[in-house]
Amino acid sequence: MGLFELFGMGAANADTPDARAPKLARPEAFFQGPALDLLRAALADDEAGARRAVAQGANPNAQGPAATSKSVPQLTLIHYAAGVRNPRAMAILLAAGADPLFKPRDDDGDAFLFAVVRHDAQMLDALLQLYPLARIPPKRQSQLAFYCLSFNARNCLQILFDHGLPLDVRDSAGYSLFMRALNQEDLDTAEWLLAEKQVPVQDVMSSGGGFTVTPANMVQRALTEVFKPGSPPYRRYEKFKRIMEQRGIVFPVESAAEWRARMKAQAASGPAK
Repeated sequence: MGLFELFGMGAANADTPDARAPKLARPEAFFQGPALDLLRAALADDEAGARRAVAQGANPNAQGPAATSKSVPQLTLIHYAAGVRNPRAMAILLAAGADPLFKPRDDDGDAFLFAVVRHDAQMLDALLQLYPLARIPPKRQSQLAFYCLSFNARNCLQILFDHGLPLDVRDSAGYSLFMRALNQEDLDTAEWLLAEKQVPVQDVMSSGGGFTVTPANMVQRALTEVFKPGSPPYRRYEKFKRIMEQRGIVFPVESAAEWRARMKAQAASGPAK
């Protein structure tokens, strides 16, 4: 994870080329030469100027500022346009060949993630209108969705849903958004996902290591093993349980430990004859 993802909207000096700054420095602090000409043309809504800059060698995916240190987060031209909230400039850059999925370095994220980190749902929406979600590989869609949870950007997660993100999206370990929200103890977002968005509750996360976790047994464990009856989080989990029951889940459900024991017993008894 790069620094602009890690620090997001952290404080920074106005004219310092810092991707973490709420207000980005001037374009020349990040870019030079034909790339700077291309960015300036895009920001000025000058399509002809953008075409000239590309013809003169501008790289639509140019990155800056010039640095080799990992402590200096990098932006591309389309990152910059998103950062200064200029949808028209983003459109011109895309037409010129900019790739919003391009990451300047492995330590930095793409333009979509930049909008998420800055909690800028409007620019995320603008990007997705220009570059539809269907064009983003499913794995990248999933990563973006779970970054919304990590950075408490529910407004951006709503934009992803508006653009067709599946409600049953999973992360690389098989967890659903609701399950990850529970893990992060973000119970407000968990309730929003469960009650308002109605994410699936029948799903199962399985691991090659041999265990199973479901939304229901996570809720059950919280009520039976984690929280004190009557406490605020306990009451919240009771609400989750009621919603799940209304959607067909019958409690008590098999716990992860019970599932492991059952699998062990089945293995010990050998194949059925």
